[in-house]
Amino acid sequence: MEFEISLDNLRFHAYHGVFPQENMVGNEFVVDLSIRIPVPENAGEDDPESTISYADMFNIVAEEMKQPRKLMETVAERIRWRLVRDFPQIISGNIKICKSVPPIANISGSASVRLIF
Repeated sequence: MEFEISLDNLRFHAYHGVFPQENMVGNEFVVDLSIRIPVPENAGEDDPESTISYADMFNIVAEEMKQPRKLMETVAERIRWRLVRDFPQIISGNIKICKSVPPIANISGSASVRLIF
């Protein structure tokens, strides 16, 4: 058995992108994150130490979103690396980073990257 812990629809104004304008003006990004961990033997004991705090997960995402990068892929990998480093009980996960207004002429949607690990 596994627990899935998720953070959804996290919104950040960040400066990720290849074009100089993206680095100056920034963009709105939306992050969805889920991880899977084994159900601990003491799951019924209501012990916060038996799981991963979504507040700690959020802090990792927020810190990495503050670091300007050219690629959303790099941001996703940095988030993944820190999560598995800090929480070795993680079995797998999924990180989606969406750029709300990509710098593409006439686009009416968003652009996103999903890292599945």
